[in-house]
Amino acid sequence: MAYHSLFHILSWEYYGMRPEDFCDLVLGLDGKIRYAGLYLNENYSYKLQKNIHQYFTDEENMISVKTEVVRASLRRYMSEKVGEPIYAMTQYLKVKLITVHFMNTNLLLISAEPDANHDNIIKKALDLVKTHGQSLE
Repeated sequence: MAYHSLFHILSWEYYGMRPEDFCDLVLGLDGKIRYAGLYLNENYSYKLQKNIHQYFTDEENMISVKTEVVRASLRRYMSEKVGEPIYAMTQYLKVKLITVHFMNTNLLLISAEPDANHDNIIKKALDLVKTHGQSLE
């Protein structure tokens, strides 16, 4: 009877990772990461590294996210010819912006210091998405 009850509970409960917890994992990948955002199923969550100067207001941050969602959809437009997009990186004078695509329409957004090793951050971010992307709720 106890086994049946435990099985019943486990079969009906969903154990997913919260977006905020995933953002914390991203921030922990590299000390040069300033910001981690998750655009998941049309919802958005983000976390900032402690003790950093924030360049964008909350409103500007949302504009930036919406802009990146549009850019991502444009990249997906070409996917029939060249394959699904994996990531994009833009370097500005003050930051590097990295966008990782996963599960068709979801995005991991990362802002890092201009001297950050973006290749290393991208590799670690791709591994994190591969490991935890399906468990995000």
